[in-house]
Amino acid sequence: MGIYGIRSTLKTPGQIIFGSNTVDELGDIAKSLGNRVCLVYGGKSIFKSGTYDRVISVLKKQSLTVEEVGGVTHDPDEILVKEMVKKVADKDPDVIIGVGGGSTLDVAKAVAILLTNGGEVADYWAGKKFEKPSIPYIAVPTTSGTGSEATNNAVISSRDKKFKKSIRSPYMLPKVALVDPTLTLSMPPDVTASTGLDALIQNLEAHTSKNAGPITDTLALKGIELAGKFLIRAYENPEDLDAREAMSLVSLFGGITLVNAGLGLAHGLSHPLGIKFGIPHGKACAIVMAKVIEYNYPARKEKYDEVGKLLAGIPDAVEAFKRLTNKLNISTKLSDYGVKEEDIPYIIEYSKGGSRNYNPIPHDDETVARMLKELL
Repeated sequence: MGIYGIRSTLKTPGQIIFGSNTVDELGDIAKSLGNRVCLVYGGKSIFKSGTYDRVISVLKKQSLTVEEVGGVTHDPDEILVKEMVKKVADKDPDVIIGVGGGSTLDVAKAVAILLTNGGEVADYWAGKKFEKPSIPYIAVPTTSGTGSEATNNAVISSRDKKFKKSIRSPYMLPKVALVDPTLTLSMPPDVTASTGLDALIQNLEAHTSKNAGPITDTLALKGIELAGKFLIRAYENPEDLDAREAMSLVSLFGGITLVNAGLGLAHGLSHPLGIKFGIPHGKACAIVMAKVIEYNYPARKEKYDEVGKLLAGIPDAVEAFKRLTNKLNISTKLSDYGVKEEDIPYIIEYSKGGSRNYNPIPHDDETVARMLKELL
């Protein structure tokens, strides 16, 4: 059976291009896939950072026909996706390029596959399968957090904003993931902290998932090591390119490992915390992570001890993680975010399935309720 005793696979984007100023290659890449490009992005930040000008410049150098659709919001819902599908369809693109944070990349990814398969997000939540490849899609992240540039899913909120849920398919893996750390230099410290914690925790939960294997462990451990060395540096020194490069790798590794190994209880709980209380995703994961480590420790002692050493040089992952959140000025008291004891049933209900299925130790509602009460 070997030391792992399980079958291990690795699903990745068709091509991954990593490095500073690789955005300069975007025009050549897009040209190889078609002549009509639709650029999907979010709000004002793409213009303030100069990213919009850089992207448009390299695309137009290749004489591509460039259409654009902006307006992707944080925690995009199924109605926004439906509107974006219609807008992008009117552009009749050969290639879709998503430029932005995780929400933008997820919407662009969802649009690319819904255009070829039809239907709406809710159809696929209900079990409908994607049967056709998406329009060729290039993911260009401007944050270092979700790893959406390397995943086969898109996280979308319900129209009534009660829950978040993924649609997923192997066809949703980007044709190209272009990861240029220079595009993350404009992230403010609070966004750096939240996205960086998300990237770290994706690697951490994939490493301790019940589906972890030798390939994902290799990437996840490197991601954890890099986060331990460089997350605080990126937070305190936003223009530190070495730190930005490291955190871009943490995000990329987190995306790859979550697709192949799954995550765990912390990510499961983060979704209802984010949607109901407006807590940024990485911060929501961080609030519950130390408590989840305590609960899971009996099943993953050696792995968590190694995590502690990589994060803080101590064989105590709980204390190491607490030190990190303290340095990032992240409160781990749910009450500080407006959560009350009467909200706990909602959090439990809308966290079920998904990431929680990969947690290394099973957990019932009573157990999760007790953990959440302790975090209040």
